[in-house]
Amino acid sequence: MRPMNAFALLATLAIGLTLIAGCSTTPKAEDPLAEKTYLDDKAMESFDNDLRQLSSAIQRGDENSEMSLRTKISEGARTYQRALVSALHDDSSTPRRAMAGILLGFTGDAAVISALLSSVGDVDEDESVRVNSALGLAALDDKLRDYKEHKAMMAVLRKPMSDATSSVSLRRATIQTYAVAYDAAQLDTLQPVRDRFLGDPDMRVQIAAVNALGDIGDSMAVPDLVSVGLRHPQPEIRAASAIALGRIPDPARCIPALVDASRDESALTRRESMDALSRHYGSNPELVYGTLVNGLSDFDSQVRESSALALARVRDTRAIEPLLQATGDRTAVVREAAVSSLGELITLEREKEAYPLIDLLGDNNPGVSSAALTTLTRITRVDHGNDQPTWRGYFWKKYPELNPALAYEGKPKPRASSGIQSSGSRTGTSSRNTGRTTTQPRTGTQTRPGSTTRSTNNGRTTNTGRNGR
Repeated sequence: MRPMNAFALLATLAIGLTLIAGCSTTPKAEDPLAEKTYLDDKAMESFDNDLRQLSSAIQRGDENSEMSLRTKISEGARTYQRALVSALHDDSSTPRRAMAGILLGFTGDAAVISALLSSVGDVDEDESVRVNSALGLAALDDKLRDYKEHKAMMAVLRKPMSDATSSVSLRRATIQTYAVAYDAAQLDTLQPVRDRFLGDPDMRVQIAAVNALGDIGDSMAVPDLVSVGLRHPQPEIRAASAIALGRIPDPARCIPALVDASRDESALTRRESMDALSRHYGSNPELVYGTLVNGLSDFDSQVRESSALALARVRDTRAIEPLLQATGDRTAVVREAAVSSLGELITLEREKEAYPLIDLLGDNNPGVSSAALTTLTRITRVDHGNDQPTWRGYFWKKYPELNPALAYEGKPKPRASSGIQSSGSRTGTSSRNTGRTTTQPRTGTQTRPGSTTRSTNNGRTTNTGRNGR
């Protein structure tokens, strides 16, 4: 079952949450446990609050809260289902009809499809009601593909998609719903969505169409997404096209296009290309891995962050060393992403490799230090809080070779050097300001596939620029 994507739900909320004002019907007293037959103001406000919280949870990426709120709203919608069907035909209140359009989709009941379709197709209905009814349909997901009047439903959705008089919101909503309902087994066509992508005058509608092509996942969309989408003058459309290509199971054509997009002039496009490439990892591990590792040296921090997270997704343990280097990035979000990703790659059997993360417990950024603690406890299955000495003791006991005090146990310690060669020249460049001896940085590069060149600054690794740029 394909989940309703965040775009659809956020669009629903953005339209639906402003519709409560103006309702002043006196609520009827009813048994709180009984099935509701009327959508009163109190219930409207409660649903409105839950929808706002759901929108916030989606934007934060809080999956637990999102799931909990979806369940709560769905349970409430089912309790009010009779009231919502009645409210959808309440000519005295546009806000009530619009709220009903959203909430009926949360009931999960295919019996509401016909009523919602009628609202979508009613050209005399208020736009807000038509939009919310379309997105209510999208929330019903696979029930749309099983609807007995499937072809008629798709015809209803196509009309506002291509109608120049339809609002941007309505075109976007019906495109999303069409994608959810699309069923190749019933000979549905991509053409209406393709037309919106290639010909709609509004970029927001074009992006909705690109998203829909990705959601549908038909390889027939790949040529347009590659030749038009990834070459579009607007970076937002190029980025959306990269996302869509990550969802379409056609790696032979998608991977080369996404590798090219990973070098796009737009950081947004490069960032989304990294994420999309990770979804095709199994088809070409070497090329995908090398591209993702190269992304860790991109000059844009969001691209580096995306690369770090993508490396965790592909579960390639070769990424452990590059990610450990990335924990010294100058930007906190990259350090945090690298630390979190290491928690996905380092197992208990390899916990020794997590030792450098102890230093991150003292990072000035609370997100980084928190991620370091989470990763260390996940890998080792013990929790010493942010107590760095205790963590070091834990590792030194299990892996004595990590203890610097034992580094030369049983071995001769190296002799101290004056830094003066026999010819009288110094081995380093003397600093007049500090009187200390410093050494020139290495100019050689690592030769591993996909490795990056880095320099050090105050103990942290900094990026020298994106490869090839």
